[in-house]
Amino acid sequence: MMGGHTVIQLTENFRLNPDLGEFVATIYSRQFKPQKAQSRSLAPKLTGIVHMSEANKGTHDLGVNRNVLRTVQVFLLGLSDVMLRRPQSVLKPPRFSGLKMPIAEMEDSPTDPNHQPVSLSLLRLRTWSSTVGQQFGYETHVHGEAALTASLVAALRYCTPDDDIFVATPHRVQREAVKTALARLKRPDQPLEDRFERLGVGEQNGYLQNVTVDTVERLQGSEASFVICLFSLPELHSADLGFLLGRRRLNVAISRAKTLCILITSTQVLCPPVSVFANEETGKGYAFLKAYEDRAWSYDVSVDVGAL
Repeated sequence: MMGGHTVIQLTENFRLNPDLGEFVATIYSRQFKPQKAQSRSLAPKLTGIVHMSEANKGTHDLGVNRNVLRTVQVFLLGLSDVMLRRPQSVLKPPRFSGLKMPIAEMEDSPTDPNHQPVSLSLLRLRTWSSTVGQQFGYETHVHGEAALTASLVAALRYCTPDDDIFVATPHRVQREAVKTALARLKRPDQPLEDRFERLGVGEQNGYLQNVTVDTVERLQGSEASFVICLFSLPELHSADLGFLLGRRRLNVAISRAKTLCILITSTQVLCPPVSVFANEETGKGYAFLKAYEDRAWSYDVSVDVGAL
């Protein structure tokens, strides 16, 4: 019962693949059965990121910080290796392994006892400045977060141009910072055959036509192949932790993803002060976030906000 009304939990989910479904099901009393297979096509597409580097050497400007873009390329190549089950030493593996829920269909082996989630990833962001010292405010950090997000969007659009992308932001200031960063993006050089194939989309806005940036609440009820969730804070900033660690907010953001979720967070959020746990709801949100971290392939990212 909720608010005097009977609530019935659905037992099937037609959006989430098994990895995402297993994670989201951790907060429900009954597990549900994902009906979406885990696609094998993403890994080969992500390997195409190497061509993005080759095609844009020299003076070509993509509208993103090159150091940040190189970091994103390393991250996505690491994810590709994980999906293809190739050795890699870039990403930290998840602590949790093994699906413990029924699976309708899975392109990967559904009975593999060594299966590890490949649809959950985490970027642990640290912002710093080479120009203004280490003490800066939240809005400066947000610009670093937005620069990382813009590089992720540029790379995903290059590798999988037909897939849609959501950027889920808890705050409006993050939304506006990301929109500003995306407005600076320039379409990367594509192989000649791809340029002819997409000749009708010539405008810059066509390049971002499948990209949606909005607050978590406004994205509820919708879905996208890729979801980038922005839940990071700068060092020594804890005033916003209660808001970011709302379990419902985290759940809505992460569960918009159909194929891959990329959660951008930070040590300040993953290792908060003990005082945060005085609030029971915040504690539940933190447990949910840690459950995600346990299932995610993670990578540490450092962004110099002074160089943006």
